[in-house]
Amino acid sequence: MQIGNSDLIRTINRRLILDMIRCHQPVSRAEVARSLSLSRSTVSMIVTELIESGFVIEIGSGTSTVNGGRKGTLLGFNPRSAFGIGLDLQGTDSRIALADFSGEIIQSDIFQFSGDLRTIPRIIDSFLDTLGEEKEKLLGIGVSVPSIVKDHQIVVDAPSLSWQNLNLVRALTVERDWEIFVINDVNAAAVGEREGDSGEQIDNLFYLSIGTGVGSAIIANGELVIGADQAAGEIGYLLENKDVEKKDVYASGRYGTREKRLTALIKGSTQSSVDRDQLVTELAVMIANMCSLLNPEKVVIGGSFERVIRPLIPDIQKQVDRFSPLSTEILYSDLGEGASVKGAVSGLFRYISDRQIK
Repeated sequence: MQIGNSDLIRTINRRLILDMIRCHQPVSRAEVARSLSLSRSTVSMIVTELIESGFVIEIGSGTSTVNGGRKGTLLGFNPRSAFGIGLDLQGTDSRIALADFSGEIIQSDIFQFSGDLRTIPRIIDSFLDTLGEEKEKLLGIGVSVPSIVKDHQIVVDAPSLSWQNLNLVRALTVERDWEIFVINDVNAAAVGEREGDSGEQIDNLFYLSIGTGVGSAIIANGELVIGADQAAGEIGYLLENKDVEKKDVYASGRYGTREKRLTALIKGSTQSSVDRDQLVTELAVMIANMCSLLNPEKVVIGGSFERVIRPLIPDIQKQVDRFSPLSTEILYSDLGEGASVKGAVSGLFRYISDRQIK
């Protein structure tokens, strides 16, 4: 076996073991070895390294074996072993947050951002000044932006920030020699919702964002669906036969047909019961189609229209249950507008982990 292959296998095993401990703690070395089909010596060696680096801690003894054997030492994940900064850059209220290695937001702040790149280092420095020893354990920055993002670096088009074809990683690396990860804000919100606050991850999730625009993100079998052009989820461009008949279809520079219709119904729903009922049906049809196509465990709706959409969830659920043979639970986001910043930093941690085995 070549040395390179040996190192790669070791890195993969290290991540598998760390994930096993994080998700199933408290757990013994023997349980880790058995669950991952690894030798006990391999697990013991890697666990020792993880303990020395602070990612894993010993938290007591387990029960003895049925034959009265020695109790195994239980292992736990140390979320405070590393930290990351999350940035959600929007045209108005933007967010910066500190999260530990488990993705839990420890501290956050809201700031106004005009799109001027020169202000970002000052914003970060000001936030860092409020931190303590966490500064010494920072792994990098995860940034969410309202744009298609290519290769987790290039912001294709963010009108609210006046950015086009901007290599944001390169721009920020000039100021900081940190790992920098860039992600579309709706995708980031889906990642944040998947992680949630309970630690129980949702592996099949459809996230629908309704705010200044209408977008969506798909998590299937635990993985974010990106698409061939890294633009999956542009649900605002979905069409129906009536749209084609009216020739109200895609045109460059225009909002999507479905997006325009939903936006108009949202504005009218507070004044008109007809618009309200049409909005419920419109959302139910959209979600039912996604349920039939993707079979998500949960559908989460987020965005800035919580006051309008949240009260409609029970009625939307009833219609979706009628329209699709595949059941799903429809929820409104508990993370709210903080979902994107949480997802940005969680994405950063995953990005760093994935890079180690490529």
